[in-house]
Amino acid sequence: MTLPRAPLATAAVLVAALLATGCGRAGHDGRDDGRGTGAGAGVPSPLDPSPAPSVDEGAAPAQPTRDCAGRSGTLLEAGPVESAMGLRAMTVWLTHCGAGGYLLDGYPVLEVLGEDGTAYDVHSLKGTQAVTSGVEDPGPHPVVLRTGDSATVSVVWRNTYTDTTKDPVQGERLQVLPRPGGPSGSVAPEGGIDLGSTGRIGVTAWKKAPPAPTVAAPTAPGPSTPAS
Repeated sequence: MTLPRAPLATAAVLVAALLATGCGRAGHDGRDDGRGTGAGAGVPSPLDPSPAPSVDEGAAPAQPTRDCAGRSGTLLEAGPVESAMGLRAMTVWLTHCGAGGYLLDGYPVLEVLGEDGTAYDVHSLKGTQAVTSGVEDPGPHPVVLRTGDSATVSVVWRNTYTDTTKDPVQGERLQVLPRPGGPSGSVAPEGGIDLGSTGRIGVTAWKKAPPAPTVAAPTAPGPSTPAS
């Protein structure tokens, strides 16, 4: 699947996260012990017109397009990877391009894939506190998307490499399962996913994104007035 630079509000959160130097405690509000994986808290939506909409994939553009033209199902896009002091953070966008409603409620499940598509042994953490205390997690709550609506999560990891007995993890794509029972998709963050030897990647719960900005139609020039 695909994702780009987040709006100003999201960018501010990411900048604050990147300036954080210490790791937060594991087990944020009891949602994760820093080791487990497990599915998010989402449940299939009774609003959905079909049980398994498709997920479109692609390379990450400079900004999320959120463009449903010619698409159905869901569009997955990744924003740019912000980095500072070994911390990495990016926003993943999901846009509902199908009919009816699409329900998210909780955390997506992530997998880090190598160049050949093989999944690394990496823990997908519910919450970000085990990685950094600088990213706010809204916690699991229902997010209903109508056609054209988007939701986002923040994904964080560190590239610390301390275990020289193992090769550092350098993933090429991030596999995202938005909710249990639905289809998954993948995004290709610029620069890949360099987890070093940390073996874990944290993600916030889904939250609804502001509406996409509308582009005003160009105004046709008025008739010229002959010079007198």
